[in-house]
Amino acid sequence: MIFRTRKFLHALAVASVIATCCAPLASAQDTPAFHIPRVTNSPRIDGDVQRSEWATATKVMLDTQFNPEEGVPAPVQTEAFIMEDGEHLYISFIAEDPDPSRIRAFYRDRDQIGGTDFVGVALDTFNDGVRSFNFLVSPLGVQYDAIADDLNDSEDDSWNALWESEGQITETGYMVEMAIPLKQLRFPSGAEEKIWGVRFIRDYPRDRRYRLSDSNVERNISCFVCQFQKASGFADVQPSRNIEVIPTLTSRVQRSRPNPVVDSWGDAEHKTEAGVDLRWGINQDTYLNATLNPDFSQVEADSAQLDINNTFSLYFPERRTFFLDGADYFNTNLNIVHTRNIADPDYGLKLTGKSGNHNYGVMQANDTSTSFLIPDSQGSTIANLMNTQSEVSVLRYRQDVLNNSSFGTVLTHREGGDYSNTVAGIDGRLRLSDSDVINVQYLRSQSEYPTAIQTRYGQDDSLDDDTVFLEYRHDDRRWDVWAEHISYGKDFRADMGFINRVDFDRNTLRVGHTWRWGGESFFDRIRIALDWDNTHDQSGLELEEEFEVFLEMDGPLQSKVFGLFGGSETYFNGRYFDEQFNQLSLSLRPRSNIYASMQVRVEDVVDFANTRLGKSKRYTPEINFQYGRHLQFDLEHVYQTFDVQGGRLFTANLTELKSTYQFSTRSFLRLILQYADTEREQSLYIRPVQALARELTTQLLYSYKLSAQTLFFVGYSDAGFQNDDLNSIETSSRTVFAKFSYAWQP
Repeated sequence: MIFRTRKFLHALAVASVIATCCAPLASAQDTPAFHIPRVTNSPRIDGDVQRSEWATATKVMLDTQFNPEEGVPAPVQTEAFIMEDGEHLYISFIAEDPDPSRIRAFYRDRDQIGGTDFVGVALDTFNDGVRSFNFLVSPLGVQYDAIADDLNDSEDDSWNALWESEGQITETGYMVEMAIPLKQLRFPSGAEEKIWGVRFIRDYPRDRRYRLSDSNVERNISCFVCQFQKASGFADVQPSRNIEVIPTLTSRVQRSRPNPVVDSWGDAEHKTEAGVDLRWGINQDTYLNATLNPDFSQVEADSAQLDINNTFSLYFPERRTFFLDGADYFNTNLNIVHTRNIADPDYGLKLTGKSGNHNYGVMQANDTSTSFLIPDSQGSTIANLMNTQSEVSVLRYRQDVLNNSSFGTVLTHREGGDYSNTVAGIDGRLRLSDSDVINVQYLRSQSEYPTAIQTRYGQDDSLDDDTVFLEYRHDDRRWDVWAEHISYGKDFRADMGFINRVDFDRNTLRVGHTWRWGGESFFDRIRIALDWDNTHDQSGLELEEEFEVFLEMDGPLQSKVFGLFGGSETYFNGRYFDEQFNQLSLSLRPRSNIYASMQVRVEDVVDFANTRLGKSKRYTPEINFQYGRHLQFDLEHVYQTFDVQGGRLFTANLTELKSTYQFSTRSFLRLILQYADTEREQSLYIRPVQALARELTTQLLYSYKLSAQTLFFVGYSDAGFQNDDLNSIETSSRTVFAKFSYAWQP
């Protein structure tokens, strides 16, 4: 691989500073605030916290509110109890409430606890102030688990652990009990006593969303995990057999007719596949994942997105089990590892772990369907290599240095036939003080394209280029500053990531100020920010200069107001356009069972299909209604009009309705309807377009989950469309599907 020496050495020098400069002002305190005792009798996890069962546990009071006010006494009393028996970590809560009838609790699927009461714990098991395992439970026992990553300022709730929880509402509030197997966690191996970071949390949503904990979260310190209290315990933990084997069976029957005008229904296509996933904890901090003929089926439709007057490919998140475990070990500042690009693999192998200050991840897989993004400065397309298999390799290493700083390297490689793409780079993070952070990343790519890609997409046979990313962030109680420089080379490609734009050099500066109030004030918070950015392509041509004003306000009824106002001079297809945009969003929870929001965006924006300026108006109402504890309705609609000189260019509608009856925390029946309707004025388009385009997708799904990995799905879906050749929406495909998986722990 050929590197541009000057840029590489410059980036290496910047990143090396991270590993050698003096320590930041804030340092982690390892003095334990409490001890987690070892017990011999385990409690019964039934949601009934009996004092006798928890008599030897350590009690911690959640007596501090950290949001909306910081560091004031909690408005309600909450007791937490914690202990372990060498195999499980046990945690319980007694959450008092002056009016239990106002407790917000509904039966939901796992991870769906937004807007409800809940309690939980966050565990920094490596005591590095960087990553935590988060476990939350609602008053009815609904589970939420996630991995929080302070280095990348993210929380990944797609991670799923196998653990027990139960809850119940009482006459004085509610109680919750949890049992977390230690083998579901990663922590340093060894018989010595360990120090963990621990934070207990309670969400108490009423007119405001009150967040309570056992200690304060200071806003002048711009990290969350680094502020956890310390707990000692877990001496002489004996490694158990840490193996999970998850066999999976999926079956599908599908009929289709791609063109209902001329095609009749084809014969039913039957497809049944069996596969197996293996998760082996080699020790408590290193895990091996393997899969054969893996189940990469997706049983629920992606959220609908309006894809009109848009030149860049849309992003969809990863949902598949094999890729989710340990996914945070591959994170970098830029999204160059997006495993959804691996569409149809036969096998996968992954090793992730942490040893001392060293974090590492290695992944190998194949893909029987090879596709990737081809981006440029003003758009992106998806290229497909027909009948080409590819091999995928990913390597990630990160070393923690100083306090909440790091230095790392990453390598991705994809190869099949005459095609290959390799990306290699270094990155780092330096915490200068409690409030100041610098991030840096340098990447270099090299791509080889076969004749089919060269011809169809106008690419050279061999490309190589680089990317440089520099970022400074300051966050305290009142001020926030963000400065970023990012430069994507014209021929940079990251086929294993989601980089949908290249050939640009952008500088951004944003400065914001926040006012905060407490007590009975109408507003909890008001923030105003000014943002300027300037973008050129690599030849020096200015693509955009933009100025924006942000407005954020939090108030009663958990209301949030967001405003965005500004303008830009934008270059497209050889011309400059003066764009103006105004956006205002309002959301609130007027009652415990209702959430509503509305977004309005009015803008003068480029009509990309015809290279001219138009006026767009977009309205996005959304409502969530909970009928009783079991039935939930989610309705979201997008309505957009686009006018140009001469009339209405198009009118677009996108509607998504989800109706879910949750029988219990383990099973639900869900109906999903997605409807898209676009009407275009053909005479106003340069190129031929359909005057009418409608799509309707229906899905009925039943789910039963004994745990996150032991589950059963069965469902039906169909899809249809209407265009100028059809008088109504005609169904083009029908599918019946089922999936079963079982988590076996020998």
